[in-house]
Amino acid sequence: MKKKILIGAAILAVAVLAVASFGGCAKIGTKLVEGVLEKASGGSADINLDNGGVSVKDENGGQTQIGENLKLPEGWPSETPLYPDVKLSWSTKTKNSDTGKNEFSVLGEASKVSAKDIYEWYKGKFGSGWEVTTDQFTESSDGDFAVLGFKSSKYEVTVMVTSSEDVTSVTMAVVEQ
Repeated sequence: MKKKILIGAAILAVAVLAVASFGGCAKIGTKLVEGVLEKASGGSADINLDNGGVSVKDENGGQTQIGENLKLPEGWPSETPLYPDVKLSWSTKTKNSDTGKNEFSVLGEASKVSAKDIYEWYKGKFGSGWEVTTDQFTESSDGDFAVLGFKSSKYEVTVMVTSSEDVTSVTMAVVEQ
């Protein structure tokens, strides 16, 4: 339930910040949204509007970034590589309130590469020490779709790849075990 409230607050935060930024009231909007997020999370939130994006950090080490050409979240495990050509537009790190373990997710686009190429790349990256839990690739005239799941003793990884026309999107989630 708390996670749903935080997601709702984050969506509200982005909407308020977008309106405030266009109206020249970014500082007022930032303080307002920080207050909403702090109330929803029961902690503190720090919002940064640098470089045309939004970055929100909480006192538990969680962070969410929305913008262009973002970096992987702090602490992203090196054992779980992101396809090299992906330009991130969403990046998040949270702690599971029940287990205290890190959970990461990213969303981005790759140019000049097919969903099939990215799908094959990921299959080659998660070999020894990884169990394949999901492996699906579907080609269609509307666009291609792939879902891969991998599990090790340390992480559970889900990769979703979609493509249509000249846009290939990659969503990746990594959960610490």
